[in-house]
Amino acid sequence: MIGRIFCHPLDTVKARLQASTTPGQTIASQLNLRAFSLNHLRGLYRGVGVSMLGSAPATCLYMTSYEVSKDALMGVENFRGSPSLLYLGAGMAAEALSCVLWVPIDVVKERMQVQGQSSASGAGQKIYYRNTLDAVQTIARTERLGGLYKGYAATLLSFGPFSALYFMFYEKAKAFAQKRLRVEELPAQYTLASAAIAGATASLLTNPLDLVKLRLQVQRAYATEGAPAAYSGIVDGLTQVIRKEGVLALYKGAGARVAFHAPSTAITMSLFESCRRVFASLLDG
Repeated sequence: MIGRIFCHPLDTVKARLQASTTPGQTIASQLNLRAFSLNHLRGLYRGVGVSMLGSAPATCLYMTSYEVSKDALMGVENFRGSPSLLYLGAGMAAEALSCVLWVPIDVVKERMQVQGQSSASGAGQKIYYRNTLDAVQTIARTERLGGLYKGYAATLLSFGPFSALYFMFYEKAKAFAQKRLRVEELPAQYTLASAAIAGATASLLTNPLDLVKLRLQVQRAYATEGAPAAYSGIVDGLTQVIRKEGVLALYKGAGARVAFHAPSTAITMSLFESCRRVFASLLDG
């Protein structure tokens, strides 16, 4: 939650850059600090309500699923003999389980973040949702439960690889630091650095999947205005982006995504590791 409060404007910029088909958009143009105002700040924090309400339970489920999956996979010989495969598998499993909470959060958050932007099909979008509650009620009323879980498969295909790569890079970076420092418990700054490096690398590598996932989740809102759905699925989305916008378009919002995930994951993992140590000492005591 703490990481998301500070980093939410970057997440909004990332969402707007990915949703837009207009060339020449940049982080600076979206932040537009020269025209800064209270309304501008509110716009950058659209969707923060649902993110704050949902991130705590979703993150708890995510981290618990990772630890439980890692312990379970340790009992499988193929995973036990390959740490990289173990971390990849546990990360993928954690995402698959926690998506039950993350997908509705993302759908509501991202639709609020991109209000007023141009859709992937080229249609403009008016302001549909006044606030988080209105967004949830409107989506549930007009699209039923399926609307809140729009892009579930696409989320698994984008954040599954992200989580798998993230935990592999994180665990490897931690192990490297522990070996170099010859310690079992890393100092806080090394945990921060390991998580930030892992978050930045994984987010950059999986940006194309995240871009299409976001467009799939928000395109239903555009379709209510009569615009056809732009993409039928993740593969169709990747193909159309390359054909219509070029290969480099797959990395729209990559800078903002890296700038969001690096500090966000660093804060999350540092707090998680600290809490785990505290609880472990209490149980041992």
